[in-house]
Amino acid sequence: MKEWKYCQENSDLILISGLQQLIKGKSQQLDFKCENCYGNYLISDKSQNWNYIGEAKSLLKRVRQHSKERTSTFFKNYVKSDLTNKLKISDFTFRTINTSIGRKELEEFGIVNIPANLNKFQLGKRNTFNQKSDKQLWNEIQKNHLEIIAQGEKYFDKISTFNWFEAKTQSNAGLYWVEHNSKGLIYIGESSNVNKRYLTHSGKTYFSALRRNLGENILGYKLQTIKGKKRYFAENEDIQITNFLKNCKIKTLPINFGRYELEEHLIRKHKPILNRKENK
Repeated sequence: MKEWKYCQENSDLILISGLQQLIKGKSQQLDFKCENCYGNYLISDKSQNWNYIGEAKSLLKRVRQHSKERTSTFFKNYVKSDLTNKLKISDFTFRTINTSIGRKELEEFGIVNIPANLNKFQLGKRNTFNQKSDKQLWNEIQKNHLEIIAQGEKYFDKISTFNWFEAKTQSNAGLYWVEHNSKGLIYIGESSNVNKRYLTHSGKTYFSALRRNLGENILGYKLQTIKGKKRYFAENEDIQITNFLKNCKIKTLPINFGRYELEEHLIRKHKPILNRKENK
């Protein structure tokens, strides 16, 4: 059985195997009924141009979203494109693949390696990869996803924590774990660049979900609204949030494959007070 360490060291081999399966999957109309499961999807036009790749916790809901012009991200991007011969939304087709582990990485990998011309976000998160891979490798990894995630948890458990403002974070994709000196574990997060996310959480509240949740749910502050969104606290309150982080510790784990799934597993298991998604 392939293990967590193998998946981290050979993530591109696994992802090219999954991407080839997705590309060779059965083409369906946008209104088709798919399984209500975790997975990835690929949208193409009638000329078999690979236009958009994505991931979802519910393929059924995501397909429904993309089948309507009003709610379809890919079609809105298509309408804004420079193409002169505009197609209707019914001219596009779907391919899907069930993904128990690695769905975010498969999306990032596919954007670069297809490439998908209507994806506007997650660009450049992976490198191009041309090596051939065993087509069964993806299936083996998916079959053993629970064991692989459990192994990832053990790797994370062994990592030491550091005082928040003394931590040395790296510019890798991965997970981070935040605990307070008296309140214990308060937050688990993921990012395609942990260092950038750490710096965001260390600064102003505007772009930081951790700071917003901390200010509201622990310190009792009221978020102020900017451009219709609750995004910032008063300056003195922001300072107190930073002071709170001075009494926190953080640890991080670089992850090349499976960060969404390990994050979800850890949140469900430990139920950090500031995590909203998966903490039910």
